[in-house]
Amino acid sequence: MQEAEKAAKRLEIARAREYWAQIYALDPTPMAICQLGQYDLRLDRLEQAAEELSKCVEQMPAPTNDLERRRYEVRHADLAAVRQRVAELQVSAPPDTARILVDGREVSGGRRVFVAPGQHEVTATGKQGQVAHALVKVAAGDSRHVSLSFEVPKSSSAKSRAPARVAPASGRSRRNPWIIGTGAAGSVALLGAGVGLRLASDAAERETAAKVSRLYDGSMLPSSARFSKVYDEANAANTRANVFQGLGTAALITGAALGVATVVYVVFPRGKAEIRTRAGGAEVKLVW
Repeated sequence: MQEAEKAAKRLEIARAREYWAQIYALDPTPMAICQLGQYDLRLDRLEQAAEELSKCVEQMPAPTNDLERRRYEVRHADLAAVRQRVAELQVSAPPDTARILVDGREVSGGRRVFVAPGQHEVTATGKQGQVAHALVKVAAGDSRHVSLSFEVPKSSSAKSRAPARVAPASGRSRRNPWIIGTGAAGSVALLGAGVGLRLASDAAERETAAKVSRLYDGSMLPSSARFSKVYDEANAANTRANVFQGLGTAALITGAALGVATVVYVVFPRGKAEIRTRAGGAEVKLVW
């Protein structure tokens, strides 16, 4: 406390606040939480100041003399002032909730949460993996109640509404022929391109080996222009070999993956396989 007072006299507000945070961790008294609220208010940490000053006012005993009465009135005035600069959310979460997050910060359900004016994301996650989500826009001085409820899975709601259907005898459902044709054609094209690039890489490697052999067969002086020209040609051939090899390998892998994805799309029953196109290829989702 002495170090906190010294820091405050030097106008080192952040340092004084750190000392009071340590004091509150050791002994969470009303005086400590009130001091934290005062320093956070001076540091313009309005959400923290509103929460701390709220606890301060709740925990302060009734004044018994003029000094305590003035301090009591000052704390209430500070809380009223800061609450006009922030907004308040009251989150009601559904049963079986494991965590409640406001802008990624975990909070307690049923308690008020002070936030800055603007749009905020409120999320609740259940013990079974359920998710409830809401976007709330508030202005300074607002007080908003946010009620969350877990979403019902689409598959469950559809089953409850629709009568059972007899599956086809073959167990297969109709497939989009455009996806099958595009997948097969793309796989064949990529595999063909990969084979061609690997053949070109092999040819470039043979050319590189031949030119390197010429460099050291004793027919040219290292200082001659002819030696320099053959050296450059060997270096260029080696670069082509590396580029063709990398591109060929990538094409073969991509073509094989696309072929497997197409086969999976055809073989797996409806609802068990899903293919989504992406900028860099395709995403395959399997369920079993």
